[in-house]
Amino acid sequence: MKRLKSLDMKYILSQIMYYGANSALVGYASVYLLANGFNNSTIGTVLSIASVALVFVQPGIASFVDKHVNIKLQQVVNVILMLSIIASIGLYFSYSESLLMLVLFIVAVITLQSLTPLFNSMAFLFEKNGIEINYGLARGFGSGAYALISMIVGHFVEQFGVHYLPLVYITLNMITVVIVKMYVVPKEDELTISEKEEGEQTNYISFIEFFKKYKKFMFFILGAILVFFSHTVINNFLIQIISPIGGSEGQMGNAIFIAAILELPSMMLFPLLLKKFKCSTLLKFSILMFIAKHSLTYLSSDLMMIYAAQALQMFAFAIFTPASVYYVNQLIDKDNLVKGQSMITVVYCASGIIANFAGGLLLDTLGVEQVLFIGVILTVVGAIIALLSIEKTKGGDFENEF
Repeated sequence: MKRLKSLDMKYILSQIMYYGANSALVGYASVYLLANGFNNSTIGTVLSIASVALVFVQPGIASFVDKHVNIKLQQVVNVILMLSIIASIGLYFSYSESLLMLVLFIVAVITLQSLTPLFNSMAFLFEKNGIEINYGLARGFGSGAYALISMIVGHFVEQFGVHYLPLVYITLNMITVVIVKMYVVPKEDELTISEKEEGEQTNYISFIEFFKKYKKFMFFILGAILVFFSHTVINNFLIQIISPIGGSEGQMGNAIFIAAILELPSMMLFPLLLKKFKCSTLLKFSILMFIAKHSLTYLSSDLMMIYAAQALQMFAFAIFTPASVYYVNQLIDKDNLVKGQSMITVVYCASGIIANFAGGLLLDTLGVEQVLFIGVILTVVGAIIALLSIEKTKGGDFENEF
């Protein structure tokens, strides 16, 4: 397998910009909307609508890409990025507490987050056609960018307010468009951008057939959705969680920074971990760490405990993300790879539907402590389902793995 250093670097840079934009848009969704006059229930509803849409949009895009064998993924990515930029520009000029602001915010979130499975799939389509991409390193740098932008934005918002937030993700998305446009490979390697030559026999199947073929995988998806309920509540309502114990927007930025920056070493070292452990083992370990992280967040009585819980991100989300992507790559056949990757992203979206809608309402009616307790219970139930449905994969040097 050959390595094109320029392509590798461009992929890393695109991940940096993409996750930096996500940190400003999604990571500060509650802060932005609260400051513009919306309550927790409305914020939860808005994020839920975006998540519901993503459940259909992401598989739809994936099915389109899988079916059209000569589709160039970077072209699809850039079209979607431009739609997100247009929505974000409209958001910058819209009025507070307006329906237009909510609609544009939803569109910006849907378009940006629908790109995750496409970026993931690009890396593995390159690799399956002979060009090596260091996905773990690229995703690690993406987390580092998420951490850095989150910290900077947190202190910036604390000092200057939220009005300029849309300019952050507009700028980062525009840079991403340029980088993705510059994805260039030698003529003989042009198949790395598309999946197959025209007319080549494919094993493309519909989503219904996909569900039937990969039943245990779909149970894993269900379990992961429950695990991610609390993860989504903590991420999207962090300001509400830390405010009762004396936290501010700046300290929220610090908490996000801790979680995101500690993802960097785990993701960068993930290829080395795969040489010692099976992908399925690492996936199981990450799910157990979600239980620990969510339980500690529930028990937190001060900011230091919140920071400690955030630090567990390096063993939970930071391992789950590359492990789940590699797991799909090993489990799902190439002709349905984008579809399989989209199902991992559906985990985040479907949990978002439940967590954002129910979380917003429950925060207004029950309070932070009760919502976090419910999250711990759902995490445990989801973990049991997921652990029982993960199939053993190849790789790793250790034989006695759970």
